[in-house]
Amino acid sequence: MKTVLDALLPHPAYLSNLQWDILAHNQPQEDWFPWLPYERNLMRFAFLFPEAREQLVNWRSDWAAPFLAQIRYAIAMHPGSEELLRLRDDILAGNKDARELWAENKALAHPDGDVRRFRLPYHQGEEVRVQIMAFAPLRNQNLRAVVLLRV
Repeated sequence: MKTVLDALLPHPAYLSNLQWDILAHNQPQEDWFPWLPYERNLMRFAFLFPEAREQLVNWRSDWAAPFLAQIRYAIAMHPGSEELLRLRDDILAGNKDARELWAENKALAHPDGDVRRFRLPYHQGEEVRVQIMAFAPLRNQNLRAVVLLRV
């Protein structure tokens, strides 16, 4: 899969599992997201690391609310997944805003096609707009490949 991700250069791209653990990524993904070496889970980073609020522009509305809606959807689709339940519980225990947003009871399958903004810490805080393109490999629908296309 790394070969496929590298073929998507210069766009940042990654492969994650059902629990949003990043299993593989290309170099632009690491250049844009310097947290990857110390946190391999996208959702844990977004909710449990303070720098996420700076890097994910409009954190609450554009990132946190949709991410929680995705977690809710994933749990509904995989109710027996202890990993997903633990992820939800860790996020809700560690983030007051997440607890407030969770109470809104929204669900979302995926962010495919959404346009969102990042602030890039290794690029003098440059702000970029990207369209999120998400794919699931046919041999394992619980994996997701995500490409971030600049718009």
